[in-house]
Amino acid sequence: MGELQLVKKKELRGELLRFLLGIYPEQITKESVYETFYEYWRTDDIDKELAYLVDKGYVSRKETPTPFGPSFEKVVNYKLLPDGKDVVDGVTQDNGIFVRR
Repeated sequence: MGELQLVKKKELRGELLRFLLGIYPEQITKESVYETFYEYWRTDDIDKELAYLVDKGYVSRKETPTPFGPSFEKVVNYKLLPDGKDVVDGVTQDNGIFVRR
């Protein structure tokens, strides 16, 4: 499978924002995001579009050490930021994101 088409990228970005709005103001682990979206989207695509949303300032990404010691990876958490909530709510328009209403 190749690169996602632009329309699909926009759709995934919107779905990620809507999902994060459902748990706002809490954060969620990357693995939990994968568990929610893996059936329809590849993890590489999820990572790329989450990175886009972080770069745009709509989502925060925070790495923390695991409590299980150095042999385990860091825990990566994502949280919707106020600007991302504004995109989902329609207060802010972003042509790079499609949010179903």
